[in-house]
Amino acid sequence: MARRSVVIVCAAVIGIGVFAVAVILTARPDIFNVAGEGSQCRSADRMASAVTPFAVGDMVGFQPIPPADITALPFDGTGDDARTIADLKGRTTLFNLWATWCAPCRIEMPHLAALHEAKTGDDFAVVAVSIDNRDANRPENFLTETNAEALDYFREPTMRLFNSLNAAGLAAGMPTTLLIAPDGCAAGVLHGAAVWDGGDAQRLIDAAVASTKS
Repeated sequence: MARRSVVIVCAAVIGIGVFAVAVILTARPDIFNVAGEGSQCRSADRMASAVTPFAVGDMVGFQPIPPADITALPFDGTGDDARTIADLKGRTTLFNLWATWCAPCRIEMPHLAALHEAKTGDDFAVVAVSIDNRDANRPENFLTETNAEALDYFREPTMRLFNSLNAAGLAAGMPTTLLIAPDGCAAGVLHGAAVWDGGDAQRLIDAAVASTKS
């Protein structure tokens, strides 16, 4: 058991190093799609206000933000075939970025999977995106290892997604979770792992969804 823990820690350290180098090498202005406010973000603006009172308890780290249009960012696949956040419009989305080398992600994934099973429907979805840029099979295996098979598998290995959010001040490390309104604009962010299937998180999610119906 101790040996396995050492292996996991070493893999995490190596992964963080590779990630840091990748950020430096791919941090070019021409790949950034910096998020910006716009009239198309009215739903996100209402949502940010509605969830502010619920950023307490397990959600105390959640930060409502000025609405940010992130619809052009890719979240699954590469090149011309990549799906963008615009494809998620129509539902409130809890949008999570993770990586196999991220130790807090390993703790968080089962909670995201439980939230997905409890809440996903016509009005809400959980979208968890791997930003791993190496072995394509590792992220899928990671979902199984962390008892998160209920989550759909999405992967954006080019670093454009993370770097663009980082440039806009919306992502600092792994994991990062954004609350996205049905208009495709971000309404809030939480940096680090969270208990997403807990009562505090579910009340925040319920408030977010309710704000889109008023």
